[in-house]
Amino acid sequence: MVSGGFPAISSSDELARAIAEEQARDANPVVERAIWGTADPAAIAAQVAAFCRAQLSTTVTVLRFYSVSVGWVLGLDLEDGRSIVVKVHHGARDVRYLAACLDLRRELVAAGFPCPRPIAGPIRLGPAWATVEELDDRGTRADAHDPAVRRELARVLAQLVELAKPFASNPAIGGAWFTSLPAAQIFPGPHAPGFDFVASSAGADWIEDLAARARSRSNQAKGEKVIGHFDWRIEHVRFDNNRIVTSYDWDSLHAEREPVMIGAVAHAFTVDWQREDIIRVPSIEEMRAFVADYEAARGSAFDGGERATLSASLVYSIAYTARCAHAGNPREEGSNGDFRPLLRKHGPELLEKGL
Repeated sequence: MVSGGFPAISSSDELARAIAEEQARDANPVVERAIWGTADPAAIAAQVAAFCRAQLSTTVTVLRFYSVSVGWVLGLDLEDGRSIVVKVHHGARDVRYLAACLDLRRELVAAGFPCPRPIAGPIRLGPAWATVEELDDRGTRADAHDPAVRRELARVLAQLVELAKPFASNPAIGGAWFTSLPAAQIFPGPHAPGFDFVASSAGADWIEDLAARARSRSNQAKGEKVIGHFDWRIEHVRFDNNRIVTSYDWDSLHAEREPVMIGAVAHAFTVDWQREDIIRVPSIEEMRAFVADYEAARGSAFDGGERATLSASLVYSIAYTARCAHAGNPREEGSNGDFRPLLRKHGPELLEKGL
C-alpha cells in the first residue's frame, strides 16, 4: 500500500488522521500490532513524531506514503527540507543484522551503486527498531518480462555481489532459509502475520514434500559464499532508460552460496505485488534466461554442481511462495501471482533434471 497526495502535517494528530485514512483503505492491523503492539493511529503517530524530534532534530511536515507489508514504512518530508523513509522493524529482529545491512549500503552508495543513502539506525522506536534513509523516488516501474529490463536486473545484481564481497564473512549477515534452517524444519515461520501455515495445513502436503526434497540437497550446496539481495525483483527497483537508478528492500540481504541466491531470485524476479497489470509469475524459459543473463554479467557460467544447487534452491523458493498462496486461499489456484501451478507443472522435473 503506497499512497501520495496527503495534506501537510503540522501535528501528530494530523499524522494520526492520515494513518487512519490509509488503514481504512487496506492496511493490515495484524502487522502493526506485531510491530508496535497496537494499531491505534494516535499512539503510532505520537511515537513517530517524537522519534523525528529526538533523533533527527526536526518535525514532520508532509506524509508522502504509508506502507504496511512485512514491516511498516513511512515516507516523510521534514521541516528541515529533507525527505526520508523511516522503516520500522519488529523488535525481535537482530539489531546486529540491521546495522550490518546499513553499513554495507553505505559502502554501496560510496561506490555509486543505485540505492538510497542510509541516515540513521537501527534505533529503538517503542518496542520496534527503526532505520532511516533518504527518500529516493527517481525513476519509474518496469516490467521484467522485457528482456532488456531482465538483463539490467541481472547485471546490477552481479554488480552488488562484486561490491559486497568484503562483507561476505560478516557473521551478522546470516544465510538463507535453504541452508540455515534445522534439518527437520521445512519452512521458517511465515514472513508476514497474514499467512498461517498451521491453520492452512490441509492440502499443503504436496508443496511441503517438494520443498523438503529440495532442502535435502542443501548439505551438498556448491558455490562461493557471497552477499546477495534475496528479494531482488522488479517491484524493488526503478528504471530510467532501461537502467536501474535506485533500489529498495535492503533488509533482505544474506551471506549465502551464490547459486542458492540466484535460484531464489530467479523464481520471482518478475513479481510486483503492487501491480495487477503485469504477469507476476515468470515462465521456466524466463528463469533460464535470467540465470544466463546473470552468468554473462558475472563473466562465467555455473558448473554442474553449482547448477544443481541453483535448481534445488529454485524449487524450494517456488515452494515457499506457493505455500504462502495456499495459506491465503487453500481452495482456489491460478490467481495472478499464485506459484502453485508453476510448482505442480515443473517442480518434480526441476529436481530431477535441473533448470
